[in-house]
Amino acid sequence: MLPRNPIARDTAELPSSSSPSSSAKTRPSSRKHKPSKENDPPSDHNIIVPYSPSHVKSKSPLPPRPPSSNPLKRKLALDTIAAENSLPATTDSGVKVIVRMRPLRKDKDEGDPIVQKISGDSLSINGRTFTFDSVADVEATQLDIFEHVGVPLVENCLAGFNSSVFAYGQTGSGKTYTMWGPANSLAEENVAKEQQGLTPCVFERLFARIKEEQTKHSDQQLNYQCNCSFLEIYNEQVTDLLDPSQRNLQIREDVKSGVYVENLTENQVSTMEDVTQ
Repeated sequence: MLPRNPIARDTAELPSSSSPSSSAKTRPSSRKHKPSKENDPPSDHNIIVPYSPSHVKSKSPLPPRPPSSNPLKRKLALDTIAAENSLPATTDSGVKVIVRMRPLRKDKDEGDPIVQKISGDSLSINGRTFTFDSVADVEATQLDIFEHVGVPLVENCLAGFNSSVFAYGQTGSGKTYTMWGPANSLAEENVAKEQQGLTPCVFERLFARIKEEQTKHSDQQLNYQCNCSFLEIYNEQVTDLLDPSQRNLQIREDVKSGVYVENLTENQVSTMEDVTQ
């Protein structure tokens, strides 16, 4: 059994590569298939049949995905932007797994800890070694987690990538604390900065960076629009937390929007106060 450690996963996008969201159109083919064996290899072995990916038919029920841009060029461009702005370079490596070790609670936990940090990306559990993208030990603060996870997440978003982060772990492992901060932190106005979780810190960073970009490129009249939704998935039912009367919402997928929740409430936000109200 794994220790009670939340795992924060920073993903640029669910597909196999991080790429800006795009749309694709498909047209039904009216061409009839010939019953002849036109796809069979030629009887003359001296004839070479050229291979083309466009001739390969996909059995997937979903429309084909548009070709992604050159990942090397994209990464170099993002790293250049980050260097010019003295920001951490964005990542283009798909899913990252970061383990945060929760300290023992004197009032509830008994015995010695079974988890030991070995290096910056590995730990041991009862003598067995496990390797991840990064390991944050019990001394890691909320700000440490934000700098390591939240800052690259914001920069990826501003670079045009779909990004997400979620915490995974058993009850009491510290998921809510990592994502939101202390209990009722959103309802309280005077929460210490060092106690804030990833979510409020990411929002504050996002809005601050948007203002920076708009000021820096004022001649281009950049326009950013942020929409916020809040849902709960419990017992395989999706509930809209901004409108709790909407229950059992349906998850859909199309070429233009990707995966989305039908009829989910979305509010436009531009400040942290808009998010927490």
